[in-house]
Amino acid sequence: MLKAFCIASKRGEVLFTTIFAANLTKAVFHPFLSELSSSPHGDPPPAFAKDGEHYVYVFRDDMYWVGVVSPGSLTHQCGPLLVTESLGQLHRVCSSLCGVLTQHSITANTTLIAEIVQESMNGGFLQLQTPDKLQSHIYSSVVAAKESSAIISTPGLFGLERSAPGTAAQKSSLIIDSGKRELYVDIVEKVWASVSSEGTVIRAEVTGSIQVRCFLPGNPTLSLSLNTPLNTVLQEGFSTGTRMSEVEFGSGVNVSTGDGGRKVSVMTVPGQELTIARYTLAPDHPHLLPFSLTGSTTALTPSDAELKLKLVSNTGMETVSPHVTFQVAAPPTTAAIMSRTSGPRDQTITFSPDNKTITWTISQFPGGSYAQAFIRLVDSGGNASVESGELDFEVSRWVCSGLRVEHVKLSPQTEGLNKWVRYLTTSDSVSVRLT
Repeated sequence: MLKAFCIASKRGEVLFTTIFAANLTKAVFHPFLSELSSSPHGDPPPAFAKDGEHYVYVFRDDMYWVGVVSPGSLTHQCGPLLVTESLGQLHRVCSSLCGVLTQHSITANTTLIAEIVQESMNGGFLQLQTPDKLQSHIYSSVVAAKESSAIISTPGLFGLERSAPGTAAQKSSLIIDSGKRELYVDIVEKVWASVSSEGTVIRAEVTGSIQVRCFLPGNPTLSLSLNTPLNTVLQEGFSTGTRMSEVEFGSGVNVSTGDGGRKVSVMTVPGQELTIARYTLAPDHPHLLPFSLTGSTTALTPSDAELKLKLVSNTGMETVSPHVTFQVAAPPTTAAIMSRTSGPRDQTITFSPDNKTITWTISQFPGGSYAQAFIRLVDSGGNASVESGELDFEVSRWVCSGLRVEHVKLSPQTEGLNKWVRYLTTSDSVSVRLT
């Protein structure tokens, strides 16, 4: 069993405490906090003993979720993994019922969190709970923290465009507006790639996930029909489908076997984010990256050279990139730059004299278009060259795999339902050689 539990900030400020053992006070957490400040390797081990107390913690949302384990108890004998899993589950429940977790929201909702802790750690005895089971036992309401308006004004999932109503996914499942009926289906992919100077993809890895969040009363069943099967089975003959090397379905997801895995279904929980599947594209899948970048360096004078860059969008006309950034290392003798651009209106080119880096940024880059940059490298030497750079991007309404949601159905049917199916591709690490 646990003797005590607390939530602490990175600076060592205790935000919430619950004491289960009658002979303890809040001072039981002082050894843990002192270990945080004195640990020579950053955070201490996830389970350690100090001053006769045994501590287990997880780090979530820039906060420490800490349990003090009673020595000799069954929980202590089972090892720290049981406590770690319970603390992680407690964080997920609090995140679902309280909304976005910050230091302000924790302190503003201590009563609600105390109820959740009491139901999840009854007298210190760990009980794995889920948000849907706890909702009927929670009587406190969510208190909006001071910074909630700022959080709501931020972009949606992974920086999705501000015009999309992604803010509903940040709300608590306890304060769902019964008159607001919304369903969000997000397909998000991340790209890691290495591209040659000719534009050939040397190596690439694309990972993705299908995530769902439903804001409806009850637990309706969601069914999705996809344009390609979610499996790793090789198709016989010619196939235009998406080839995957790894597919992992979320808990409670049912996959139809009659149509090759194109249809999936899951029971939704109000306000809770559900992962339908996580996948990795097969290495032999033709990787179409959202952008093609070419560059060259030519001599202007014996002391100056010009770097020419051209970025072409390979996505459709209906797509848009909220931001695209290309960063390169300038020749070490470069003293300054002079630049001009063509293409989209919102373009900037900056030069950092300290670390000799050039950053080309494009905002709201429309799909199917191209942009050019002409950068004069002052005092770089006429024979100077730029070898490679890093491309960073976000592309909405498009994914590399071509995966699409063809049909969305809720059972029982809901009148006045607003459905949002969104696609987003982000870069993890994309290296492009120029020479």
